[in-house]
Amino acid sequence: MRLTQTQINTIKSETAAAWARLIQALEVSQREIEHLSYSWRQLFVDRTPDLNWVKALTEQPDEAVVLEAFVSRFARLQDQLGARVIPRWLTVLAEEPGSHLENLNRAEKLGVLKSAEDWLTIRQVRNQLVHEYMQRPEDLVQALQNARTATGLFIDTYNRIRAYTIKAFPEKQTELPTSIVVRDASPD
Repeated sequence: MRLTQTQINTIKSETAAAWARLIQALEVSQREIEHLSYSWRQLFVDRTPDLNWVKALTEQPDEAVVLEAFVSRFARLQDQLGARVIPRWLTVLAEEPGSHLENLNRAEKLGVLKSAEDWLTIRQVRNQLVHEYMQRPEDLVQALQNARTATGLFIDTYNRIRAYTIKAFPEKQTELPTSIVVRDASPD
């Protein structure tokens, strides 16, 4: 079957639009990683978020602001990567994005996500941080320790998606945002 010029133009236009959406999502992710890394350092390098620290949050609103910034940025970055970057990346690869779980499984099979199961576990941590963070201080301390480690997974996932994209489309490297190297007490 031979394509008409109109069909060819439509495919080119759709491909260009898919690339633009992926690049925009990666740029947003890059900025969000920078902001999350700052909050990570404030929370885990400048402070010790242990049980005593958590219990004292109600009397120390400035400390609660630091926690809120980290929790918000953590949740936002996971949403950005899982709901925007991965589906757009799959589209650029000519894959049909599916459900959230299908997309995570496909990203794992392609090697950009270490484990879809770990990602879903981190999603539960995110939900604990966002929805339950002042009910049981012990749970918050544990969720924070899990989030501390998970931040490195987000950065790794961003860098793996970028690297895979460059390998598949080397001509697009200059259009992509840079890889992320976290300095000063890296969350890795």
